[in-house]
Amino acid sequence: MIKVSFVSLLVAATLSAAPLADQESTVQKASAASNALLQRLGSELVGQMQNGGPMAALHFCSQNALHLTDQIGKEHNLSIKRVSLENRNPINMPSSAEKSVLERWKKMQESGAPLPPYELTTQNGSYSYYKPITIAKEACLKCHGDISGNTALYKAIKELYPEDKATGYKMGDLRGMIVVTIPEKH
Repeated sequence: MIKVSFVSLLVAATLSAAPLADQESTVQKASAASNALLQRLGSELVGQMQNGGPMAALHFCSQNALHLTDQIGKEHNLSIKRVSLENRNPINMPSSAEKSVLERWKKMQESGAPLPPYELTTQNGSYSYYKPITIAKEACLKCHGDISGNTALYKAIKELYPEDKATGYKMGDLRGMIVVTIPEKH
């Protein structure tokens, strides 16, 4: 009886280890891709801010951010996007599942709880890796903070993004999240 129980436990442990190893691999891939996106987009925006201020950064984002996101996805052989409850570009609207995660994180932040470094879910044969994006640099507030004092920037944002909802943030606020989708068998 003891041998059967031990063997049963050993088989159960082996079967559950495979999905865990797959999840760890997925988290590593998704983390690498999301970090690459944040680093590349961030360094580009810093350069634009240094060379031409918020207007240059705004124009860079409007013309290049989606392409850069797609490029990172291709480099890492996965699907990656940025979404937000207060999106600037309608393309960055979250799905209902993504919206649910963002709303939960927003409530966590409002209650003073720390945000998780990421969340991983599975659905329909793929993993979804969610990584929160917070306002972590003062430079972000040039375009996403209180821009009421910069009339030219305000007008440019409204021209490029008539339905913009991505201003009024403060340091540390949840800005949105990166969503990385990876097939379970990768």
